[in-house]
Amino acid sequence: MTTVEGTFNEIEQLKVQQQEALVQLKDAERKLEELNERRIELAPAAFTGDEVADRNLMVLEGEASKLSRGAHLARNAVREFERLLEKAKKRRAEERQRLARERFEELAAERYELGVEAEEAMSMLLETLERYKPIHCEQVACARGFGNDSPATNPPRPLIQKWLVSRLREYLGLSSIDRYDRPLAEVDSLAATLPMSGYSGSSVSSVKVSWGSEA
Repeated sequence: MTTVEGTFNEIEQLKVQQQEALVQLKDAERKLEELNERRIELAPAAFTGDEVADRNLMVLEGEASKLSRGAHLARNAVREFERLLEKAKKRRAEERQRLARERFEELAAERYELGVEAEEAMSMLLETLERYKPIHCEQVACARGFGNDSPATNPPRPLIQKWLVSRLREYLGLSSIDRYDRPLAEVDSLAATLPMSGYSGSSVSSVKVSWGSEA
């Protein structure tokens, strides 16, 4: 059981005890009111020397004394339970604040770790994107070797910019370019799909490249 749960149980128990004290207080006050009415009725006869009335009045006064004491105790109990309730509620609020603060700090640590992880991923991404430059330059040279100048008009930077905007639109607050909202290898018109079966790194004769315009 946590501290908050223990305090909650304590508060519930105090509420029950306070309610019981209130019930006893109201019951004692009701009975006292009834006794006072009977005492008032007997007072004239007892005053004039009626012994029976006097004895009954003494009995009623004894009962009234007990009821008054019970009402006094119940009233004090109600006030004390109220004080204890406020004290317990304050402890519960402080404990909840402490737990919330601890959880906030835990989440802050997790968030920091996410930031580090994101930075590592970004560094890896930037390093990967930089590798497009020499590959593109060599592709342009190769294409010119067989009389095709179209790759020279499709530099990787605009492609990568549009791809990043589409994939990171939620975090950049920009509109998506649907055409580029796919894996980079699929939207790159100068990238080839390598056959999964029978392919080796030294064999590129089966690789088909679309030399069409990227735009």
